[in-house]
Amino acid sequence: MDKLIITNCAADTSMHPGVPARFADSNTLAASVEEASRAGAAIAHIHAPPNNFDAWESHSKAIRDRCGVMLQYGISTQSVEQRREVIKNKPEMISVALNAHSLVFLNRDMMMLHPREELEELMRMCNDNGVKPEFEVFGLGEMWLLNDLAEKGLIEPPFILTIFFGRPGGCWSPATMEEFLNRTAGLVDGSVYVTSVTDPNAINMHTMAVMRGGHVRVGSEDEPYLAPGVLGDNGEHVVRMARIAGDLNREVATVDEARDILKIPA
Repeated sequence: MDKLIITNCAADTSMHPGVPARFADSNTLAASVEEASRAGAAIAHIHAPPNNFDAWESHSKAIRDRCGVMLQYGISTQSVEQRREVIKNKPEMISVALNAHSLVFLNRDMMMLHPREELEELMRMCNDNGVKPEFEVFGLGEMWLLNDLAEKGLIEPPFILTIFFGRPGGCWSPATMEEFLNRTAGLVDGSVYVTSVTDPNAINMHTMAVMRGGHVRVGSEDEPYLAPGVLGDNGEHVVRMARIAGDLNREVATVDEARDILKIPA
């Protein structure tokens, strides 16, 4: 079993009312990411406004000045043209939604199609820039789309998948052990999966991922509460996850070890 890769989703949440937004400022974001990196996170999943290219650059520089964590650019609703701008910052990964977005956020409903032509163009962009796609997966139907890209020679394993549970809206799937087992059993060969959970019992499913050889994504965006009513900073979420992994006799991957597992060169 590979060492555990911990991704820190260091972004403001769009799903939890009353949680203060903090990470528009690059220095505040970078300080939180650095703390999470010291606790064991090998990847930082970050956001900025889709069309604010200066913010993407500023966030990236501030984090890279502080630590060597791999950068994963979120906001998979960006257009192809917007992605052409932000990919110039050379993140290690960008998030790619394999299927249509159907999510309910605090201030809006998100409905957006991602046709195969868009996916193919994004894969060519990633290949041209040496950036690894990280695929957002909400259901097993998306494995057909992943296979389609692989059969066209646009992607090669390992396929990095973030499998989501509990996100509100039409992409919702229950945060249950039964759903976890069903979803992970149907993944394409060559997949490396990361479990992301929006649910008060997220820690149970993260623990299941640790036990079954998967990886985890924790932090301020997905499920910001350590316990009901108890907000945790990103470092605190990663500390808890690393402690659980240690109790289960699974080592946490360093950045270099995570790069090796995911085949992402320095």
